[in-house]
Amino acid sequence: MIVVGSIIVLVIFLGFGWAIFTEMFQHRAWRRRVESGDVAIVAALIEEALATWRRARPPRGTSAHLWAGVQGMQLVAVTSDGATVSSAAEGEFRTESGRRVQVSPAIDEAIALATKLGDMMLYDVPNLRLGWVRVDIYSTFTGADGTPVQQPILTTTMDRATADSLTWESFDAEELLARFETRYERSSGGQAVPIMLDPVEGTLPEQPVRPEGAEIRNSDIIDG
Repeated sequence: MIVVGSIIVLVIFLGFGWAIFTEMFQHRAWRRRVESGDVAIVAALIEEALATWRRARPPRGTSAHLWAGVQGMQLVAVTSDGATVSSAAEGEFRTESGRRVQVSPAIDEAIALATKLGDMMLYDVPNLRLGWVRVDIYSTFTGADGTPVQQPILTTTMDRATADSLTWESFDAEELLARFETRYERSSGGQAVPIMLDPVEGTLPEQPVRPEGAEIRNSDIIDG
């Protein structure tokens, strides 16, 4: 029995060792591809992070309203050292005395969301350290024919040099965005005003087709 037990322990030990070695090999392979300027792997790593956030519950201290904006984030384009993402923000309402009242305009929600997305893209994408990230936030307006249309209301480009020099917890969202290249407008009533966006830098490479929730495989990184 002692021999059998020792064999079982050895097999388990070797299994864990192999799993750890394989994961380390994957991470090194991803980082080498990123360092070589491979935009396809940059896009793949970001898409994998977005998929993870879409499946996750809101972290403690993050409102469901804000987290919905995180989960709605889409990758627009990538370069070898940066990325552009977009999402949407709407005003927040609640019922008071039997009627719906706006408690937070769309532009305030956009400011909070853009700050959150920039933070996550710069610091929370595994195996990727972007040099910059551009965040475009849209909101819903009524078109000329009465149908709803989404238009941009905020854009910010966060560079890592500035981001790393800041103590993020020391500022509110609007103060943080003021330290980056940020544009948005408020109407006289404090509501969001549509803005024009600059051309997007980079492309969106085609990604390997993987099952929902599947991790990037070695073959996705090494082959081709």
